[in-house]
Amino acid sequence: MNIRLKLVLSAAALAAGCVLLAGCGGSASSASSSASSAASSGAASQSASEPAASVSAEENGASDAVASAVDALLEADPISNQFELTAMNIEYDFGLKADDVTSYRGLKSNDNGDAGLVLAIQPAAGKAQDVMDTLKTYQQDQVAFYGNYAEFAQAQSNVENAIIDGGDDLVVMVIASNDCSSDLTSAVKDVLGK
Repeated sequence: MNIRLKLVLSAAALAAGCVLLAGCGGSASSASSSASSAASSGAASQSASEPAASVSAEENGASDAVASAVDALLEADPISNQFELTAMNIEYDFGLKADDVTSYRGLKSNDNGDAGLVLAIQPAAGKAQDVMDTLKTYQQDQVAFYGNYAEFAQAQSNVENAIIDGGDDLVVMVIASNDCSSDLTSAVKDVLGK
């Protein structure tokens, strides 16, 4: 009986120790994750805590023309739970080459099942068509992604109807958010001066 009691107490002590270590590990990894995130992207972490509309063009590298285009498009397509796109998103998510993009600004919905996006890019000289072609490939990939989930039918439809347009100085991609009821085609034409 005495041995059984020692085994039970030892198992309880081991379980309690594991719980304490797991709790400490979670705090440490969160702290180190926060520290490394802040160190690697000061402007991105700052913009995540502030409303995206208040981020200045200088903070994310966007030219004034690109930033004002995004602001104008956001009036027509308000994005809920905004996520500011970073250089990493532009390169890895959208597949754009850094050499093809002079300046950009983009906001995307961070809500599950909402594909809302407003993106304006100042392409490098002679790269406007390459940027538009790459954005069309991104659009097709997103249609395929949302097509895997019946509950995201609205988002899939919004991506299928995305507007990708532009010229030598400015390329825009707009995907309606789930709550958008504006005519985005006219908003894009206004921004592009067409």
